Amino acid sequence: MSPAWRGSVVLGLGLLAAFPAATLAQEVRLAGAPRNDAERAVAEFLERGGYVVWARDTVLARDEVVDSHVLVLEASARISGRIEGDVLVVDGDLFMRTRGRVSGDVVVLGGGFYDSDLAEIGGGVTYRPNERIRVRPTAGDFEVFSVAAEREPFELDGTLGVQIPTYQRVDAVTIGWGAIARFDKVGGRPDLEGSVRFLTGPGSLEGSLRNSWYPSSRLRLGLHGSRETRSMDGWMRSTWYNSLATLVADDDAFNYYRGDRAGVESEWRSKEPPIWEDAATWSATVGAFWENATSLEARDTWALFKRDAPEGMPADRHPNPAVDDGSHYSLVGAFEWMKRERSGRTAFGFGLEYSIDGETPVSGPGNSAGTPEFTFLMAEGRVSARRVTRWGHAWDAFVISRVGVAGDVPGQRYSVLGGPGTIPTLPLRALRGPHLLYADLGYAVPVLGMATLGGLDVFVRGSAGSAWGAGRAFGLRGAGSGGVAVRLWEFQMETGVAVGSAPGDGSRAAWFFDVRTRRSARPSQMPRVGRGF
Repeated sequence: MSPAWRGSVVLGLGLLAAFPAATLAQEVRLAGAPRNDAERAVAEFLERGGYVVWARDTVLARDEVVDSHVLVLEASARISGRIEGDVLVVDGDLFMRTRGRVSGDVVVLGGGFYDSDLAEIGGGVTYRPNERIRVRPTAGDFEVFSVAAEREPFELDGTLGVQIPTYQRVDAVTIGWGAIARFDKVGGRPDLEGSVRFLTGPGSLEGSLRNSWYPSSRLRLGLHGSRETRSMDGWMRSTWYNSLATLVADDDAFNYYRGDRAGVESEWRSKEPPIWEDAATWSATVGAFWENATSLEARDTWALFKRDAPEGMPADRHPNPAVDDGSHYSLVGAFEWMKRERSGRTAFGFGLEYSIDGETPVSGPGNSAGTPEFTFLMAEGRVSARRVTRWGHAWDAFVISRVGVAGDVPGQRYSVLGGPGTIPTLPLRALRGPHLLYADLGYAVPVLGMATLGGLDVFVRGSAGSAWGAGRAFGLRGAGSGGVAVRLWEFQMETGVAVGSAPGDGSRAAWFFDVRTRRSARPSQMPRVGRGF
């Protein structure tokens, strides 16, 4: 080969190496006719044509431009440059780096998507990391196929069935064991889920059993029975964190009662939106149950760091209030809606509980002996939202309201307010009543990391609310707080100073530490989501 030809070859190879690694002249096809939304999204992309294939790890440098669509197959793509088209990732990872730009849509199926606040995506983003879609080479080409999702016929909870222990002031340590059995070869794909728990405080057992049937991919019907320690206050913080706070600082934020229940339930869910649509999802729940409530007494639980009662609170600052012992029959219904987008998510839910007395009432005018009488109607609504702004900051909001619409709401449906997670300048559970209103709004500025992923934030938050009724007048309490937070997605540990309402009149300043996770929009009395969907 002449020196001139050798120079041309070297120059050509150098120019080829300067661009992302594209697989040329290779066909990509589906293994068969599209069977689900993921395969239909791939088929639509392939039929449209005009794309390049990246089948090995690729970096698009800041000054590089791709003037076509890009199909990433079982590889990682790091985008700092520009792609003038859509990006479809199948069983791979997409990293959007600072100043990276995709003019069209981004769809990631069965892989990872790692965004940047300073990257730009002109179209929509669809991120489905749990899609069971794969890629395999066939005679020099590539074939895309889905792996059938098979449920385990028997599955233990946690590690060998042992559930995460909990710790609170009425039961002390609770140790549980649970499992689920699935019968997919039977019509309706039924499953049977059960657990048993030992309560070290009273030295007794409790447990639950639940049978669910799935007539379709969108409908669940179920039967359930349980004896459990229950609370209406789980919206404030997660159970595991409440246990940890009780163990470390004697900070149990919940009130409790013993509830024996048996009932029926149904859950109807929206159709899973097509891969290429940024659509909302919803669920509707209807149920009926009998519940027998029993009051529980607080115990003197051990904690690493016990503190004296705050000013204005009794020396025994951890009583567990009595409830209205006895049984009720309840009808419940709820609706939930949620939408996720690249910049965040929005969710809301509302529910109703209509209840009649399960005891034989005393005869009287308009009520003959032996006829159950109406007891109460309670409504609950929640809104939860988080958004990342175009300039890389983030805000979040949460609102919850419970109102006894009619009748006398029993003590087991009362709500509490006060302490970190609500109004941090008030003591834990400082306010209690059958009606509840609470809202908070926070704004965070990342110091390290990104608002979409995690890092170190500086934040401010305002919170206000009241729990009233049963002799307590409505009185709005509030606080403003600020500090620093270590965050990973929507899980964050935060500490700072709050200034706001004092236990009595006036105001006070207080240091606080809190762990916050995304609060559910699901009303409290609704059956939990079925595991078989």
